[in-house]
Amino acid sequence: MMKRLDYDGKARIIQKNYKIYKLWKYVKQYAREYRELAKQCRFYEAENILLYRKRHQGEIIRRIDPKTRLDFDLLYDLVEKWRRDHIECTKQLFFRPGRCAENYMILEKMVEMLNVIDQKRQAVRKRYRNKKRVKFVTANCKPIQWNGYKNILLEMDTMRNQKARELKTIYDSLTNYHITHGERMEILTMLKKSLEVHDCVPAFNLIRLLDEELIYLAKGMKNMPLDYFREKIIYSYLNFLRSSHSCCCARNDENFCKSVDDEKLREPIEPKTRLCSGCLKLFPKHKFTVHGRMKRIYTCVGCTWLRERNIKHINYDHYVFLLNCVRSEERKRGSSSAISFIMQKHDMYHLVNNIWHGHSAVSENADLFLLRIVRYNMNEEWSPWNCILLTEEEAAVHSRIENLADVYSKPLIERVLLAHQLAKNQFKYVRTHSFVEDRREIIYIDSTRCRHLRQFEKDFREKFHKISREVIYKPAIKVDDYLYS
Repeated sequence: MMKRLDYDGKARIIQKNYKIYKLWKYVKQYAREYRELAKQCRFYEAENILLYRKRHQGEIIRRIDPKTRLDFDLLYDLVEKWRRDHIECTKQLFFRPGRCAENYMILEKMVEMLNVIDQKRQAVRKRYRNKKRVKFVTANCKPIQWNGYKNILLEMDTMRNQKARELKTIYDSLTNYHITHGERMEILTMLKKSLEVHDCVPAFNLIRLLDEELIYLAKGMKNMPLDYFREKIIYSYLNFLRSSHSCCCARNDENFCKSVDDEKLREPIEPKTRLCSGCLKLFPKHKFTVHGRMKRIYTCVGCTWLRERNIKHINYDHYVFLLNCVRSEERKRGSSSAISFIMQKHDMYHLVNNIWHGHSAVSENADLFLLRIVRYNMNEEWSPWNCILLTEEEAAVHSRIENLADVYSKPLIERVLLAHQLAKNQFKYVRTHSFVEDRREIIYIDSTRCRHLRQFEKDFREKFHKISREVIYKPAIKVDDYLYS
């Protein structure tokens, strides 16, 4: 009977089919996970390619329309690469007489390119000066803001703000040259009528210039260039705005200019300035060149940039990008360290090229577009003696390693520790201009002398934790606070 029923054979068939079903189920599950991972990898690679392409396109746009010193450094670096490549090509193709002729042509072309770059730089400088000369008006156009009850943002539009916006509108109308002669005459006539109540010398000079341009426009002198003359009108108008608050009313109107403070326009004054040893001008402290390896502040940013033009130009754009990546990563991790924010582009250039030799510590990839400088020990804050130069993919893998000795070889770890020791010696001093802003006070951290960088970090932590540990008690609300005195 048992042989006829054959329970064992049927049980083996069921087990066999169940194992096949379970195996097929796992195969489908892992195949689906593999397809999802492959899709994510393709998406990640496409996203990285798109980011690199956008970054390259951004560099091309900045070279076409430079606006900052870093943009002009890109152009000077491009000219230097062009000169170096052509000289190498000349050495391979020509003998000595041909090299002399080609070098002369390279020199002429290089002078021509430098002249074009300098013309663009002068145009940018002119636009910057035009914005700066009217800054005392634009600074007063914005309403006053402060945090009120329950940290609600409040705004107050004063008479000075309204007056500044009116004057800024007139200035924009005067600087707009793309209008017809009739519209220009209407603007000048309205401005002249508004100046009749003033009896100061700047107002008289401005009225005289307005009358001259009105005469030129009325006589229809279309071929006569008026650009220089209109610049004189704009400068005279700004000079009038600077002194109009002290002007008396010619009609003795009591309601005119009751409060001098409402009429006075001035830009915010820098509380702390310093004398530049190069140009002998007073500048605020943020206008000076500062990096972590200097012992004293000497020259401003402009003088430093002019001095660096006489030597080999360095493109700091990639190093500024690396420094910004480090700072953003430290912000995301909630680090209380201040070292990454004290370091400047010169420090990052020195750290990448002189300590890490400009390539990845693992793959020796030297493409600055792909390199990132991240924490070596992920449990400690970033510093020059706790970092490693890797590519972006290597940095992502490095951040997930728990025990570095299990992954990295002993010679690599020794080389990294040697670089850290070298960084400790190189970044020994720092000029400490940083400060911590608290709700009730601003605590400055020793801005008078050079100190050891690690000692500065220790003092900074003590100050920071002292502020964070303090409990802020809000005063109780009383009925007397709502009564008028």
